Amino acid sequence: MQKKPIYLWVLLILSAVLSALSLFGVLSPVPTADSMAGLETSGVDATYAQELVAYTIKVTEHSHSIFNIILVILSAILVTVALVFLVRQNIQLANYTYVAYVLVAIVGSIYNFMGVQDAVLLFTEPNVRFGAELGAKGATILGIVINVIFLGLVFYKIWQQQKELTESQEEELV
Repeated sequence: MQKKPIYLWVLLILSAVLSALSLFGVLSPVPTADSMAGLETSGVDATYAQELVAYTIKVTEHSHSIFNIILVILSAILVTVALVFLVRQNIQLANYTYVAYVLVAIVGSIYNFMGVQDAVLLFTEPNVRFGAELGAKGATILGIVINVIFLGLVFYKIWQQQKELTESQEEELV
């Protein structure tokens, strides 16, 4: 009896949720200064509020760039295809498709980090800028580390499955 690839189900479900959230982010409209006008009257310092509005708009515009939209759609397609392969019990193709998804996710993390770095420059207060930079770096590093761990796990499982296949073929020959 073939072992169930529980690891791949868990990874793909998590990735499907993240892809759905990314798709939702791409489909949501870019905010305007008028739509965020309530921030300035909420008791926040006027300069900081204007900078925060400009920052939010710039980051959202970056996330709506054609390159990012292509990455998000590609990642959603790869997760869907991997899930289809997994349902059809083609674990090897599901693994390879998931590896492609993880590589696209890493590229997307780096691309989003570069966009946030441009937007951080809109803050004039050094402490606020430092905090925004630190948050962006932390989120990017965490995302890449998690993706590399997932990638390592899938490569280990691919290696393990290949080893088991080789052993079973050797036993058949004997």
